[in-house]
Amino acid sequence: MLSVNANLEMTAEKSSEFDFDALANKYDQWYETAEGTMYDRLEKRAIARYLSGKREGRKLLEIGCGTGHWSQFFSEHSFEVTGVDVSERMIDMAQNKKIPNASFRVGDGHSLPFKDGAFDVTAAITTLEFVRDAEVVVREMVRCTRKPGGQLLIGVLNVLARLNRNRKQRPESPYAKGLFWPSQLKQLLKPYGQTYIVPAAFVPRQKWLLSLSPLIDTVGRLVHVPYGAFIAAEVRL
Repeated sequence: MLSVNANLEMTAEKSSEFDFDALANKYDQWYETAEGTMYDRLEKRAIARYLSGKREGRKLLEIGCGTGHWSQFFSEHSFEVTGVDVSERMIDMAQNKKIPNASFRVGDGHSLPFKDGAFDVTAAITTLEFVRDAEVVVREMVRCTRKPGGQLLIGVLNVLARLNRNRKQRPESPYAKGLFWPSQLKQLLKPYGQTYIVPAAFVPRQKWLLSLSPLIDTVGRLVHVPYGAFIAAEVRL
C-alpha cells in the first residue's frame, strides 16, 4: 500500500493522474515500517486466496507495477510476469531488482501494447485509484486476458477505511480523488465476468495492537465488515 506525503504534479498525458517518478526512491520505504509490513502481509494474503490451480508457466500482466514489489510476489507464486508502468524511474528500479521470471517496460494502461488474450492473468494492485480513466484501463486489461478461463486480479484502497479517509482529506495527496467504495469496484468489474470482492487489511490504529492484526483481519472478513483498508477482487472471464 502506497504511503506518501509529497506534492505530486498532475500529468494529463500519462496513464496516471500524478507523476510518480518523484516517488520512486521513497516508494519501498513504506514496506520497511512495522505498519507497512503488516498491511503488506494482509493485502498479499487477500490476493493469494484468488491464486489457485497450476501456475507454473502461466503469463501474468501487471498494470502499474511500480518498483516491482508485487511483481516479486507474483514471481514467487510461479507466474511469468510482465510489468508495465508509466514511470520510467520506477521501471528502472524494478529491473534493477532482477526478479526471476519477470520483465518490465514503460507502458500506459489506457492503451496496452499487447495482443488480445496474450495473458492468463492480468493484475492491477493499488493502480486503478490513480489512473485517468479506470473504466478504460479495466477494458484494456480484459482485452489482454485470454477468454474463457482468464482472470483479473484487482486490489484498491477502500474509501470506507479511516486510514484512507484521513489521506483523502489532504488536498495535495494522490489519494484525494480516486479511492473506491466496495460497491463501486464491484459495479466497475461485474460486466466482465463472475466477480468476487472482499475488504481486507484490518489493522488497528493502536500500534500496541499491531501484532493482533492477522486475527482482527480474519474476523473482519468472516463477518463481512466493509471497512478494511484494502479491497481485493477477482474477475473470472
